[in-house]
Amino acid sequence: MLLVMRAGVKRTAKCILLLHIALHAQVGWSSDACTTEAIVAAADVTVSDGSEFAIESFFQSANAAAIKHIRDNEQIIAVEGPHSWNSIDEEAELGTDFHKQFALGHQFHALLLHFDEIVIDLKVTEQIAFHGEMRSATSGDYPYGGVAHLIHGDYETRPAGLLFEFPESAAIAVSFDDWREVNGVAMPFHVQIDDSERIFDYRYSKVDLSAKSPLWFFAAIGAPEIDQVQVYRLHRKLLAAHCLGDADLIAELSAAENLIAGRGNLMWASDNETRDRFRLVFQRVDYTEYHDIAMPVVEISQASDIGWIGVNVRAIGTDISTGTAFDDQWAWIMLVKKIDNVWVHAGNASNHVD
Repeated sequence: MLLVMRAGVKRTAKCILLLHIALHAQVGWSSDACTTEAIVAAADVTVSDGSEFAIESFFQSANAAAIKHIRDNEQIIAVEGPHSWNSIDEEAELGTDFHKQFALGHQFHALLLHFDEIVIDLKVTEQIAFHGEMRSATSGDYPYGGVAHLIHGDYETRPAGLLFEFPESAAIAVSFDDWREVNGVAMPFHVQIDDSERIFDYRYSKVDLSAKSPLWFFAAIGAPEIDQVQVYRLHRKLLAAHCLGDADLIAELSAAENLIAGRGNLMWASDNETRDRFRLVFQRVDYTEYHDIAMPVVEISQASDIGWIGVNVRAIGTDISTGTAFDDQWAWIMLVKKIDNVWVHAGNASNHVD
């Protein structure tokens, strides 16, 4: 639907759906660590049982999303790559697929703008019951189980809502109202959720769609003291540093000495040598995207002092001197070490697809 909203071009839902399916067939799964995408929203919530609370939601991608509930305490539920986590007053623990489902499912504005990127195997549902009416919808598989429907509204740029059908639970209907323009896009500032037991009224005071630094999401939701999440973040920060052209950040995220294996050689590199090497790289090359194209695998020792992360990535950019574009695929295992309670890059063994 975002293509219609931003381009102002009137197309049928079926035509847009065919385009989305074709695009997904070409690119497959990926998660760009260099994206400047940011959707931040805040709302006051009243519930049919008489309770009240406030929320903030944070969306960078389907693999980087969080919801913060503020009542007598503060609870954050987040999905970050292969992991989810749940914290109450800064006491954090790893979560489950339910927490991933919950964190992403509350990104209502992101689901409006990026439904075709979040939900997979899209199709048009010609008739679906929604609040006592039969409507059409764009439907697909929700990433963490079940089916999600984007219910078509009376106006092409204003869907009526969302309908989630999760296994072994009642359907959840989400309705949109009070549309206002944000950055040239119509966004709902009133969202009502009916989970068949209670009705939740979200009255938004903020919906911010402005682009931000690739590192904004980590700063916005804080750093949980969970080793697996910290190592995953280390990997993503190193990727983002390439698009930022920040050799100092790469050195800062690295140990004083790194063991590097590649191209038939084994060598040690100091953090200063790492900084100098990447300064030269960024003088020659402009990175514009750096994707994880497979879910990273993180392993931590029982002592929680060393570990590794295995990744498969795609780097996209341009050679500055010639203007020649590149699109490279790499796989590597990065060694990590906890020094002064901070995880840092301690070594790397990599290979490249020509």
